[in-house]
Amino acid sequence: MASPRSPPFRAEHVGSLLRPDELVKQRYAVADKSATPESLVPIEQKAIRDVVALQQSCGIHSITNGEYSRHQFWGTFFETLNGMEEVNLREGGYDMSIFRQYAPGITRVYTPYAPNRAYVKGVYANDDEYFADVAKAYQAELNILYEAGLRNAQVDDPNLAYFCSEAMLSGWKADPLNFQTADEQFAAYMKFYNACFERPADLHLGIHLCRGNYLNSQHFSEGAYDNIASIMFNTLNVSTFYLEYDTPRAGGFEPLKFLPRNKNVVLGVVTSKFPTLEDKKEMVERVYKAADFVAEGETTGTREEALKRLSVSPQCGFASHAEGNALGYEDMKKKLLLVRNIADEVWPGEP
Repeated sequence: MASPRSPPFRAEHVGSLLRPDELVKQRYAVADKSATPESLVPIEQKAIRDVVALQQSCGIHSITNGEYSRHQFWGTFFETLNGMEEVNLREGGYDMSIFRQYAPGITRVYTPYAPNRAYVKGVYANDDEYFADVAKAYQAELNILYEAGLRNAQVDDPNLAYFCSEAMLSGWKADPLNFQTADEQFAAYMKFYNACFERPADLHLGIHLCRGNYLNSQHFSEGAYDNIASIMFNTLNVSTFYLEYDTPRAGGFEPLKFLPRNKNVVLGVVTSKFPTLEDKKEMVERVYKAADFVAEGETTGTREEALKRLSVSPQCGFASHAEGNALGYEDMKKKLLLVRNIADEVWPGEP
């Protein structure tokens, strides 16, 4: 019998799960108005019931709806805030003056907003006022979820991992329009996120650092955590970090020696991008290696003590976009079962 444990569980999952074809097709039909929104409801609800049963059958305790109630991982928050208006920039062309483009000539670029351009002139005096208001919205959202009974929340963040990328950092340094260094911008992120994350003490909050998880298993960012680990682990007001560790692009486990005693790391050692199944023995050894680096950061640390603050998971969601990654539903199930089996080997009897 498994011993009681609060999140994070030993076998974890991050974000999305592959959506059934029927659900994807029906949502597109609603979008192009060939079907009514009401027709989507029973298909969505059945799909969610099925994916909850799948997670339970795989021994995953951090149950989610697989993000089946939306098309992709983002795009359902800001549009619903009071005073926000969604503007379709595709109609009439993009006003590129609001962006700072780091990589001209490629299709997808990292384009941060220029200062004081994220809102209509006159609404806020400056960016500080704007971001303070956004933080209040996130606080309200967390409180709504808490009042509804939620006690375990994950934040998916595709921004912080860019500060691990030497390509991004070089571009940042060369950009004459930047009014602060990359380190100063990262510190600003920490301050803003902490304002967003104000919450009741018994609401467990974790953050996933995503390097990109788009159509056909694309990623966008590369680089080890060395540049940001010490500041992030010790500054960011979250309990758990869900870190990608499925390929060399995420670097080694060395930065884990900066993990403080009151924080946890979920090791994303099983890739969600491709169907090839990892070797269980190798993954178990990787968990032990990670624990050794956590222990190295403590004067009297041991592997056994370090393991208490570690868990294992897939590296990211399986379907950040509706069509999902380049693997099948059965492949996904095998990956989730592998995560469970790794956890049972390292932490027997724990959920």
